[in-house]
Amino acid sequence: MHPKYPHIFSPIRLGPVELRNRFYFSPHGVALSIGSKPSTDLIHYLVERVKGGGCGLVCLSMTAHERGRSFHFSPYAQDNIPSFRAVADAVHDAGGRIFAEPWYHWTTYGHWEPLSPPAPALAPSAVQYGIGDRTLSTHEMGKDEIRAMLEVFRQSITHLRAAGFDGVMMHAAHGGLLEQFVSPYFNHRSDEYGGSLENRMRFLVESLQAARDGAAGKLAVGMRFNSNELIPGGYDAKEAREILQRVCDAGLLDFVDLDVAVEPQQLHLGMPPVFVAPHVYRPYVEAIRSAAGKVPVLSVLGRLTSLADGEAVVAAGICDMVGAARALIAEPQFVKNAFQGNEDRSRTCIACNWCLAALGDGAQGCAINPASYRERIWGVDTWSPASRRSKVVVVGAGPAGLEAARVSAIKGHGVVLFETREKLGGALAIWAALPGREFYHKSIDWWERELLRLGVDIRRGTEATVPSISSEEPDAVIVATGARYSPSGHSTFLERDIPGYEHSFVYRPEDILLEGVRPSGKVVLLDGEGINTSLGIAELLSNAGADVEYLSPGFSPISARLVDGQESRFIMKRLRTAGVRFSPCTYIRRISAYKVVTAYDVFTDEERILTGINAVVLSTGRVPVNALAKALEGKVAQLYTVGDALAARPWATAAYEGQKFARYIGEANAPRTVAEAYFRPNPPEVWPVPA
Repeated sequence: MHPKYPHIFSPIRLGPVELRNRFYFSPHGVALSIGSKPSTDLIHYLVERVKGGGCGLVCLSMTAHERGRSFHFSPYAQDNIPSFRAVADAVHDAGGRIFAEPWYHWTTYGHWEPLSPPAPALAPSAVQYGIGDRTLSTHEMGKDEIRAMLEVFRQSITHLRAAGFDGVMMHAAHGGLLEQFVSPYFNHRSDEYGGSLENRMRFLVESLQAARDGAAGKLAVGMRFNSNELIPGGYDAKEAREILQRVCDAGLLDFVDLDVAVEPQQLHLGMPPVFVAPHVYRPYVEAIRSAAGKVPVLSVLGRLTSLADGEAVVAAGICDMVGAARALIAEPQFVKNAFQGNEDRSRTCIACNWCLAALGDGAQGCAINPASYRERIWGVDTWSPASRRSKVVVVGAGPAGLEAARVSAIKGHGVVLFETREKLGGALAIWAALPGREFYHKSIDWWERELLRLGVDIRRGTEATVPSISSEEPDAVIVATGARYSPSGHSTFLERDIPGYEHSFVYRPEDILLEGVRPSGKVVLLDGEGINTSLGIAELLSNAGADVEYLSPGFSPISARLVDGQESRFIMKRLRTAGVRFSPCTYIRRISAYKVVTAYDVFTDEERILTGINAVVLSTGRVPVNALAKALEGKVAQLYTVGDALAARPWATAAYEGQKFARYIGEANAPRTVAEAYFRPNPPEVWPVPA
């Protein structure tokens, strides 16, 4: 019995499958495929979370049919069986079990062929939905299409059994096809698949029967199920209990994963950001849990970042197993470290949702763990001492500098870290001081612990100069000095000075967040980015009593990245509650010495005069702080500028580049500068191959 977590680290049986512990890597979208096949990168991604006493189970999300593949892999084609077998074999060799979650969802309808217009999105009823800023109409499935989809499930699961998978979790949640048939909100049919609960359940029951046929008694069969749709006209907890009890009493399930969040309508609950309290699913799971009877209940609870919390839930009988995706994306050894009593070595997911928002930038990864999704080349087993031990100076202790210092120390180098401020964390520490974002500081605390453990020489409150750096006789210097907001109001909307920016009542974000300036009265805030900085300042000042008018040149005051990260609705609620007034499609033309602001409509050019202004805050564009890097050119063997000091971009680039360039230090034939790295062809090992 484990001394601290006896419930989590005890075995459990799901149907024919025995699991070594009760923590699972929950299914989620993973863009580690090549066509419809899993890649070798997927193998390393999963195994990293299983090996050495990690998760007892990984659940792999996948499309049931290749037509709806989006960026997912599918077991539907027989030719894909060897790739799925390679995935299953690797997880088994690491000591874990692997389940599949095959699904069909109307938002990932696929195309007839590459670059063609979209194929129809299949659903129980023909309805027009909103998805992002687009609309999509679904096609009401006919009887032949229903029969074909049932055969898709049966064939895909038959192939998964041939590939050596251990179980299957049918996806009856998150607005997928199975849930839509059950839901009175989505299902408007009048035939035997619609109307009464028994009819609406018919496709779900038939799908579970098809799954059991494909499993042939060899695989555990379960389903993921929304405990409450939380939509007017959808099913509630009472009907959810009845549905769950019926399928459990019919002997169709070996386990059930209880969840909430219809996608895309409620993706803010499916991927709850930092503004949502931990364990948001718990009351919904508790409300229907007993309907499962003796069938084991699994749940991710919503924002589970502590194994102690998972232990308490299992001990209380709310769930028989708990799991997470983001906690393990941020820290692959989350379970292993807890098992071994090394929890302080684990990063804590800060729910910034870059793992979701990254897709909008054509990326995937974790903002605080750049090795995530890159385990094959950057995983925990890839560390080896550098070919030549070097003296490394890192300038700046934001995420880029912290990660660069950590990686340099792991590689065996002697590391000095200069930070002008007394506090570590850079811009991330500033964000962590904004309302509602305090949890972000968890990542800074982790980096600080790691640097102290690794023996990094941290020099706080010390400005790095060319002479002070040269006195260290470094072999390599990494400049991670970040960026500052344009003092004159340059922005992505207008790359020029705003007349009047020099007046004493005009402030920048650094004045508010670093110097503690708190202007009162009537404050005009001009935003040029729509990210945490400007939004947090508006809330901060308004809560302090200021009358804040928020000007932004776009239709929305919030950037697409925060929308993609499911933060927008929470931020807007906070700002509206604080009394912030919004003026979209508006920019500042000039600021007069008499505290008068001339604003204008960016489409009509119509001007509006704002009088009685007490303060203006220009939170417009960011300018890299890289003078030191320029001064060091030619003075050190390896010189890298990383993160915002290189170019102001999404903050996940900081830790990524910190690790990327630190790995070059002391290695033969490594690029000496960012320019050399940029123009070199990528080495062949970075390209994935089918599993």
